[in-house]
Amino acid sequence: MVLDGVSLDDRVVRQLVAFLDRPLGHKLEQALFFSAEVVALTHQERAAVLGALDRMPWEFEEVRERFLAGDRWAATARALA
Repeated sequence: MVLDGVSLDDRVVRQLVAFLDRPLGHKLEQALFFSAEVVALTHQERAAVLGALDRMPWEFEEVRERFLAGDRWAATARALA
């Protein structure tokens, strides 16, 4: 699944759901159930995912870095516009 521009294994998304509050967790559960290939997130949802990744075991540090890299890219693109 591509979650807000970051390609993730469905297994990682399933584990992430356990660390998220209900509305966003439910959204991702539904995306997994329906085998969604791409899921967009709002700014608040992306912040919630980053917060959840902060609470997850160290094995998910690479996933967190990929999300942060996307944030840095978006900020640079906004500054250039």
